[in-house]
Amino acid sequence: MKLAADLHIHSTLSPCASLEMSPAAIIRRAHELSLDVIAVTDHNSVENGFYAAALGEKTGVKVLFGMEAQTSEDVHLLCLFEDRPPAERFNERIYSLLPDVPNNPDFFGDQVVADEQDNIVRHEGKLLLNALDISLPELLELVRSHGGFAIPAHVEASPFGLLVNLGMVPRELAGAVLEISYAARAETVVRANPALSGNPLISNSDAHFLKDMGRARTVFSARASSLPALIDAALARTFQVIYHGPHG
Repeated sequence: MKLAADLHIHSTLSPCASLEMSPAAIIRRAHELSLDVIAVTDHNSVENGFYAAALGEKTGVKVLFGMEAQTSEDVHLLCLFEDRPPAERFNERIYSLLPDVPNNPDFFGDQVVADEQDNIVRHEGKLLLNALDISLPELLELVRSHGGFAIPAHVEASPFGLLVNLGMVPRELAGAVLEISYAARAETVVRANPALSGNPLISNSDAHFLKDMGRARTVFSARASSLPALIDAALARTFQVIYHGPHG
């Protein structure tokens, strides 16, 4: 089956995202855009994804549990999970690795947990825009040990891309699925970085505003909408990246 996916979306819990990005608003917009599968991937937290998933079940939008984690090398990694219990355990572990630095909403922005009815549940006090006390290899193993899949985010882009910070694809990610930024084209990225020819390159919106959702999406030819099926399709390169809006 053909499945349109946007696996990199920020919500009100990311201080850099608009407060319009509530779980309810994200699900409504995903439905309008005919997205079959999405992931809410806030910085170093899964929490708003739990509310989005509950709403997605009612509207037919599959929501994977995710976060955009930041390693000690300042590499951003999309950490994705099919089921809630392991995502909850992973979320708790990640929170323990986050520096105990308070958020300054006036400078960084609010970090809001919102429920299915757009009610504010709480404001997160720790600054989520921080590197975790865990290296990239350690985080990859932590994701795997919780039954998830890790996809390095916007690998070619500054300041948090894998290639920018490490200058290479480490052996742990040889042949793995990678994400390039919504503004990039795979052929251009591979031309500049020939070593990436061995990696499937998907793309997502990295949306911080509702208008940006779906500006890049990956349409998978997959046997099911489950996360393992999407990863299998990516590894088999049975997908196409579709752009809606300006790109480089």
